[in-house]
Amino acid sequence: MRKFFAILIGKLIITITRITRRGGGSALPGLVALKIDPKLVSKITERLSNGPVIITGTNGKTTTAKYLSEILKASGLKVIANGSGSNMLRGIASTLIERSSLFGRPKGDIGLFEIDEATMPEATANINPKYILVTNLFRDQLDRYGELDKTATIIASSLKGLKGINVILNADDPLVASLSNQVDRASKVTYFGLDENRYLTSSKASFDSKDCILCGRELNFSKRYYAHLGEYSCSNCDFKRPYPDYIASGISLNGIKEARVNFSNQKNVISATLKLSGLYNIYNALGAYSLSETIGIADALTQGVLENVSAAFGRMEKIEFKGKEIYLLLIKNPIGFTQVIETLSTDGNAKNFLICLNDNFADGTDVSWIWDADLETLNNDFNSIICSGTRSHDMTLRLKYADLDTSKIETIEDSVTALSKALDKLGAKETLYILPTYTAMLEIRKYLTKEGAVAGFWEEQK
Repeated sequence: MRKFFAILIGKLIITITRITRRGGGSALPGLVALKIDPKLVSKITERLSNGPVIITGTNGKTTTAKYLSEILKASGLKVIANGSGSNMLRGIASTLIERSSLFGRPKGDIGLFEIDEATMPEATANINPKYILVTNLFRDQLDRYGELDKTATIIASSLKGLKGINVILNADDPLVASLSNQVDRASKVTYFGLDENRYLTSSKASFDSKDCILCGRELNFSKRYYAHLGEYSCSNCDFKRPYPDYIASGISLNGIKEARVNFSNQKNVISATLKLSGLYNIYNALGAYSLSETIGIADALTQGVLENVSAAFGRMEKIEFKGKEIYLLLIKNPIGFTQVIETLSTDGNAKNFLICLNDNFADGTDVSWIWDADLETLNNDFNSIICSGTRSHDMTLRLKYADLDTSKIETIEDSVTALSKALDKLGAKETLYILPTYTAMLEIRKYLTKEGAVAGFWEEQK
């Protein structure tokens, strides 16, 4: 009876929140339902015929999950996924409540859940996953996670004791690759990574993982793609980058518009032109390809889907509004911010930016991370920048210290007012690039939804 009443109350809350437009029902229903039945998530996910998939890590969870979701759907599977990005246990519960009968029978074959790193021990204890993929680990929300080694320890603890599962790790990230030491021998570990010589970096921005996880000595990098992702070996012990089972190579980036890449395993190669550009999106697509191969999806089907997937909620999302073109690109930590700027710069055109920096709980209350992002490269790459959000003045100060032309930078705290001003400043055929933190993105999308420019995220998941 607990399960029944938990689901019933959850469904009522979802309906009320959407009718009143007080949210999408992505967290509160699960929060309340779990008070009624703490085992609700476990009771529903154990009935998924193809088991649950978990995707975790600092960056790329939502986009990787969207790629894989579309692949699974194309293969004929019915997918239950928390596509709105509500990635704590309450978000998973809310998704399952909406996609299950009152008696807890899931309306799908497979679960696909992106999970907040700090939630992983609780999530694995309740979801009992069949597959786990870890994207990468970077410093993120220091007020919540602390330093990077703490995040790695949290994820490592979530892997202990899981038997008979498939764990897919990013070989190019030393901390992620080292998680294999925590995987039970009854489970299988595979790796994904790049094989690339064209897009390498010498920048030290967000170079977070420099030391060997085993002995503490400095790692030697023969290649770095960005931050601490690359090919490495320890200067003292045997720890080194494992050879990837799934590889992305032959990469060509064309600004924000597209990216060309080859995906391969030991048997086959597929070539794809992706609608989402940037090395970080190459990693996202490679992660989804690795999972699809592990699950057993045909290459031809995967290739077609990868080429047709558009941006996930707020992640390089293209929007038409009042006859103007907008791109919405979520930023939430130094490396994400840096990679967005680097990707936009690959076409060589000067751009118009609206940077929205909030410090709410979901953003991380410590915004000192903006000082670790490599923003100096913007110097010759912008027409105008408007800074908005609760910490807009901090963002403006950061840009001043990046030695940018302050005559082209403006500060407007209210995000909607800032958006209106930014659009007014656009010239013919110019594009506005909005770089918001998480709650700022929700504010802007709420306004754009009200204006009819985008659908509410709960409507997009249907």
